[in-house]
Amino acid sequence: MIIAQITDTHIVPKGQVWNSLSQTQVENRLKLIVDNLNMLNPKPDAVLLTGDTVDEGGTEAYTHLKEILESLSIPLYIIPGNHDSREEMRIAFQHKNYIPQEGFIQYVIDDYPVRLIALDTVVPNETWGILCKERVGWLKRTLQEKREKPTLIFMHHPLIEVDHEVVDYVKCFAPDGFEDLIQSFPNIIGIVAGHNHRSSMTLFGGTLCFVAPSVAPQFHLFKKDGGDHWSAIDLAHPSFTLHKWMGGFRLISEVFQVVKPEERFARKKIELDKAEGHPSLKYTAGH
Repeated sequence: MIIAQITDTHIVPKGQVWNSLSQTQVENRLKLIVDNLNMLNPKPDAVLLTGDTVDEGGTEAYTHLKEILESLSIPLYIIPGNHDSREEMRIAFQHKNYIPQEGFIQYVIDDYPVRLIALDTVVPNETWGILCKERVGWLKRTLQEKREKPTLIFMHHPLIEVDHEVVDYVKCFAPDGFEDLIQSFPNIIGIVAGHNHRSSMTLFGGTLCFVAPSVAPQFHLFKKDGGDHWSAIDLAHPSFTLHKWMGGFRLISEVFQVVKPEERFARKKIELDKAEGHPSLKYTAGH
């Protein structure tokens, strides 16, 4: 099974720009990702959109987001991030039967060899996330239903710290004992998140916790005077991640950058130059 993950798309209403910078082009970046996902062979079985789907949770932004995603030919599973509005998301994606009609937007997809569990980590009007007693209780009951089936948890805020104060301050905060809870379910093959606009990974509760890079431009960090600071917005190509389930409890995660066809470099082809007796580089069209 192949599971694609995109995150932090930060779509704005038509005619507006993200972060007051026209160069950010969040609309075009997401369109490019959607086009590339549709062309993949083999095609992913599912796409997870792990929050911050729009930049401000208004109706116009969600309408724009929905229009862009309509061309995606792969089943899409969406959760909110701190920039989202649960109610506006519910309205925009009411055709997605898996989204609960009220309360937290968390759910289970049991249609695949890997069980997909969506967790809602949002705290209204806060940048950081939390797993409260109610959400943890729901997760525990859900995990107990099928202890043998390989399971992937997806959420917006990462549970892990990545040794950057400015990022770790806005992670997902969980109650004492939560890591032990995860450890008690060895069928969890991974926990994937977004939020940080940069990739990182480490173990949490004995399983891999993977933080995916964003579709919107990523952030650079640097340390100065003992603290962390944002240094720049990186306008490099948008990214998506493929999580490949290899059977059992083995998961391979790989990040891909997507570039426009006209920006791709010609492929280098090494051919043996018989006359000279050594390889020579010849440039051929390709991508």
